[in-house]
Amino acid sequence: MLYLAYGSNLNKKQMSKRCPKAKPIGPIILSGYKLEFRRVATIKHTKKIEDKLGCGLWEITKDCEKSLDIYEGFPIVYSKITIELNDGRNVMTYIMNNGALGPPTTKYFNTIKNGFKDFELPTNLLYKIK
Repeated sequence: MLYLAYGSNLNKKQMSKRCPKAKPIGPIILSGYKLEFRRVATIKHTKKIEDKLGCGLWEITKDCEKSLDIYEGFPIVYSKITIELNDGRNVMTYIMNNGALGPPTTKYFNTIKNGFKDFELPTNLLYKIK
C-alpha cells in the first residue's frame, strides 16, 4: 500500500520506530492542496493550482497501517482518504476530522522540517502556510 505523509510522518527517524517495515519511495509535491495546523498537521484540498503541498511517499504494510491508525487516532481524530496522484497511483493519507486552526509547538514543527529535509523537499513550502 502507498501512504502519503505530509506531517511528522515525513520524519524518517520517527517512521522507523513507528513502522519499521515502511520503505520511503520519494518526495511528491501536490498541487491544489495546502498544509494547515490545528496544533498538529492536516491538509486541505483547495483545488487552487498555486497551492502546493510537500509530501513523502511511503510503501507500507498492513501492520504499518495499523500502527499509523493508532498514532493518528483513527477514526476519532483523523480520517483516511485516498488521493489519486498525477501518474494515476492511488495513495492513502489521513486528514483531521475537526479542530480550530492553531500553531504547532516548536518541537513538532521541527520534526516536520527535518522530515522535509529527509525527503529533500523545499522547506519554503513549509513556510508558505497562511
